[in-house]
Amino acid sequence: MSQVFNTKNCEKIRASFELSNNNGFIPLYTRLFLDLQDGTNPHSPIFTTPMHLTDASIPITKPFTHNKGLLYFETYLSYYAIDALPEGEIANRIKDLNFSYKVYDCETAVVEFKKYDFGPYRIESKKLLYFVTLIDLV
Repeated sequence: MSQVFNTKNCEKIRASFELSNNNGFIPLYTRLFLDLQDGTNPHSPIFTTPMHLTDASIPITKPFTHNKGLLYFETYLSYYAIDALPEGEIANRIKDLNFSYKVYDCETAVVEFKKYDFGPYRIESKKLLYFVTLIDLV
């Protein structure tokens, strides 16, 4: 189900994320994890939205060694401000969200991915939605 990025034998890559067309959702943050082929699954993200950004984006990261693992993006949005809307309206606004995940090789290539793989998951108690995107590095 994950999307695929060809690293073209680059040892290091960079990544970024942007979210647009929020329509009442409040973007909170995005976390980027790197799962390695050997089954290593770090519990802390390798990058997260900087504290001063309020759009859940991740600016282009510094180059990092990927070991042909799996990029795992988690994006959190609050729906607190639109919770009173009918469920159908909220669903339409979710469909209108624009996700932009970009992965850069060590040369000049960049590939943009616009789909999320899982979600939205609801955390009712905190009025949160979260989305998961997986990008397999080959």
